[in-house]
Amino acid sequence: MIVFVTLPSGLRYAFIGDLTWQIDGIRRRVEQPWLLSRLADSDRGRLRQDLLRMIALDGLMRIVPTHDLGSYDDIPLLAPEAAALSH
Repeated sequence: MIVFVTLPSGLRYAFIGDLTWQIDGIRRRVEQPWLLSRLADSDRGRLRQDLLRMIALDGLMRIVPTHDLGSYDDIPLLAPEAAALSH
């Protein structure tokens, strides 16, 4: 699953689920370890194609692997007044 978000400021994000679990998967084109891949991936060829698509978007938007907590650094928090409106 990939969730694309564009903020009013124009900043763009792609929050990627299990495509890669760490930002190294995008920046260094590192695939998941073999065991994790065997457990989570059903189509390795499709996974590689999708990973290459995300790598191509890096630089056009911020790619955020949702399992990599370090990737959340510098993402602006929702302002309290905006959070109140979302309920």
